[in-house]
Amino acid sequence: MSGDAGKPVQGRRGRRAADATPVNVRLSRAALELFSRKGFDATGIREIGAHAGVSTSMIYHYLSSKDEALSDLVLEGLSRHGQALQDACAIVDRPEERLAALIGVQVIIPIKHPQMGQLLQQELHARDWSDHPSISRQRARTNRLWTDVLARGQAEGVFTFGSASLARIALMRSTTLVTQWYQADGALGLETVAAQFADLALGTVRAHRDGRPLRFDDLQAPSITRLVEVVEKAHRDVWW
Repeated sequence: MSGDAGKPVQGRRGRRAADATPVNVRLSRAALELFSRKGFDATGIREIGAHAGVSTSMIYHYLSSKDEALSDLVLEGLSRHGQALQDACAIVDRPEERLAALIGVQVIIPIKHPQMGQLLQQELHARDWSDHPSISRQRARTNRLWTDVLARGQAEGVFTFGSASLARIALMRSTTLVTQWYQADGALGLETVAAQFADLALGTVRAHRDGRPLRFDDLQAPSITRLVEVVEKAHRDVWW
């Protein structure tokens, strides 16, 4: 992502086919479905074209390689994710509320967008993205947002932990498997799952005020319903 922090980024494949169907979107959807289901290494660029109904000769007019497809997808997913995290923090003030907002968004996004959630889970930490500065900058912004919330809570005496970096990693990674076990028709709905994760996050940093532990139910904001609205706004025009 280049200049504007917080603005969702569209991939490079922004051209339309001669007919009414956007070929770039068909290719992107095919790549996302195949990468999230089979994995990047097990998917070939011709398979992406076949899945999208695009001829081999046409593919390379829109897509130079499957690596380009993956980097575009990761950047788009991270950009929307980062926007939702920033927006969620903006609607609350106290560090415990912001931590609940961050962890809530971390849970809600993969539930609402499971294919993209699965892709990011599989590929984001498995590859070296140092050659992709836009992706590296977006990851750094997200990490800094989490660290700032944790550091503020610690400075105000609301959170108690040793390393902010370790706390951040533990909290962010705690939600990475949501796409593997969450079921929309399961016993626990989205609001219950997100609220319990927020509660666990507060416990992880031993959040407290006035000599007593803080639970998610103690917070005036944010509500899970409001966080869902924030996520939907950040993803309102996505193609996946």
